[in-house]
Amino acid sequence: MRAILFTFAVVAATSTSSAQNPDKELVATITGPMLHGGMISELAWDRGTLVIQTVTMEKSGVMKAGYFTAPGRGMEVVASTQVPAGVSRYWKMKSNRVSPTGLGRIEDIHDAKMPMYGIASQAQRFADAHEMGGTIQTFGLKLHELTIHSRTTGVPPYDGEVWSWSPPELNRIAYVDGRGDVWIARADGRHPERVLKGNFTLPAWSEDGRTLAVAERKDGGHKWEISVVHLAEKHRK
Repeated sequence: MRAILFTFAVVAATSTSSAQNPDKELVATITGPMLHGGMISELAWDRGTLVIQTVTMEKSGVMKAGYFTAPGRGMEVVASTQVPAGVSRYWKMKSNRVSPTGLGRIEDIHDAKMPMYGIASQAQRFADAHEMGGTIQTFGLKLHELTIHSRTTGVPPYDGEVWSWSPPELNRIAYVDGRGDVWIARADGRHPERVLKGNFTLPAWSEDGRTLAVAERKDGGHKWEISVVHLAEKHRK
């Protein structure tokens, strides 16, 4: 597998936020020609550099990964065949089911039920459910008593898709709920607070704790916008 890297101009470490309000900054737009019909699958950080991983399906049916990196202002677009060294280490930390300090633990929620189509016998409702595609599957994630994500679909969220642990010293979690809004809570699920409303995914907390990267799927997946949120001081201490 050959990974291609491109460098974009972005400021990902300089905070322009006020003491209480986060500031969202668009840093990269990944479009159809770059994606080759694929999708954004990971956001990660590598020593202050934001790494954007794309995944495409080749004609052979094999999934192929590609990478974009965004290290700082004034950088020109360049190509590279090297995969960022710290990506695997970072992703293992941010997508773990247990927080870096061991305080938080994420568990699955799964519920299946037949759709209801009015008053009918049980046999008829089974028949109706079969014709309409079977049972309704609900997948969710729970952090202690807090439900951080819930979706009704045949595809459960993969680890790290909708959450990111902060650096250990902050002892927090950033997560995306079922509507696509971004929240921050303590690592044990206490004191959740919404920081962004929208249709976001793949939160990635920077290693210095100051910023949060997020992705937005646009135009049916033909375009993705990558932004960084300069976090308010209350979320950085």
